[in-house]
Amino acid sequence: MAERRYEYAPAGTLPGLLQRGRGLGALMAAEDPAAAAELVYGCVRWEWRWDREADARDLYLARLVRDLELPLGPLVELLAVGREAAGRAARVLELLALGGSVEAREALREYVREGEHWEEVLVSLVEAWPGEWWEDLEEVARERMPEGPEGPVAHGPVAESVCDPGEEQAGDVPGLLAGLERDWVDGRWCGPVVGARALARYGPGAVGAVSLLRRFWLYTPHSSERAGYLAALSALGSAGTAEAFTESLWDCEADARLLGAEHAPDTPRVRARLAYLLDDPIELPRVKNAAEERLAGLGWEGFERVGAAFEEG
Repeated sequence: MAERRYEYAPAGTLPGLLQRGRGLGALMAAEDPAAAAELVYGCVRWEWRWDREADARDLYLARLVRDLELPLGPLVELLAVGREAAGRAARVLELLALGGSVEAREALREYVREGEHWEEVLVSLVEAWPGEWWEDLEEVARERMPEGPEGPVAHGPVAESVCDPGEEQAGDVPGLLAGLERDWVDGRWCGPVVGARALARYGPGAVGAVSLLRRFWLYTPHSSERAGYLAALSALGSAGTAEAFTESLWDCEADARLLGAEHAPDTPRVRARLAYLLDDPIELPRVKNAAEERLAGLGWEGFERVGAAFEEG
């Protein structure tokens, strides 16, 4: 059974921001890494995602551990807590290893050699990076499978999607806005983004929806919908989108980081973060490509890449 935790902390607090994968959470945590450490580990220990198939957290948490220079010991300990926690910890350690952490790589090798839920962990690693990880762990896995592996081991439980976003909506602005207001009152987090996208087609003509859309962007625990709210706010000409696009460069969702890379205002901090994303080996290719194109468009050639980016990001 998934260890889901839906009792989210308030959206404006550091625990609530980290649980939701907001970029502001990563920025606030960087101000006091020691104080944020247990919160970061807790986001790995417990399942906070609203929808495990759609909502991203692994890369966000791996970056927090790496950038805050947190010890890996508590993550390694989570490998022994239970199947669900072990899987989440393994995915974070996997990204850290791919980013160059020898400690993370050795911890995973040791767990595949000795750990209780090693088969589920190995499946996760093989599915995510089949070539590199299977090649690296095959010899270790053979020690625990007498007949030798001919491919990835059997799958563990498949994550269930808890959200049905529904189909694209049509209608006039008052009707769409009324639907979003009902969603807000009812606490319906899965699917309101469909109405937000429909309102976005009206542009500034739907400016009356800005306040409600911003609330959804700030409060939703369903992080995969956050980029949709931000895109709608931008289409409606909402004030404050420049700051939201900048924050999104630290977001847990690739679609949000992509919007940030494309639209965040040109500032030294934004340029440094774009360089960080471009140079980060665990970033997704489409986000790296967007960061590279944006930097080229800004004419920032010959920038100092890794050093300046990691310091200022």
